[in-house]
Order: sequence, then structure tokens, then C-alpha cells
Amino acid sequence: MSMFGGKKNDPLEPGKSERENNEGGKGDGTGNPNKPTPTRIAIWIIVGGVGLYLVGSGIFGILTH
Repeated sequence: MSMFGGKKNDPLEPGKSERENNEGGKGDGTGNPNKPTPTRIAIWIIVGGVGLYLVGSGIFGILTH
């Protein structure tokens, strides 16, 4: 948004951080903001694996004791 009425996109739109404006890695803001990043997917896989191990070992302990 320009103060003088120009139609050029403001690189720092009010209410958004610079990172939010550059989401998608292209720098043009056309990325899907709902798509999880690969780092977030990896963290969920690791946490899910640890949780599955804990639940599985607990069930195994209950059944064998």
C-alpha cells in the first residue's frame, strides 16, 4: 500500500512480518501458508515415533507383568 496511491505492492504490508510476506521461498508471497514446512513434518514424525514407542512398551509391560 502506497501513501501516494501507487499500485505497487508494498514489500512490508502492514500487519505482516517480512517472513510472512516472503513465505514460499520465492520471495513473492505466492506460497501456500497452510502447507507445513519439512522441518515441522520431521519433528512430528520423531515425536510420533517416541510416543508410539512409549505406548507400545507400556502395553507390552502390562501384558507381560
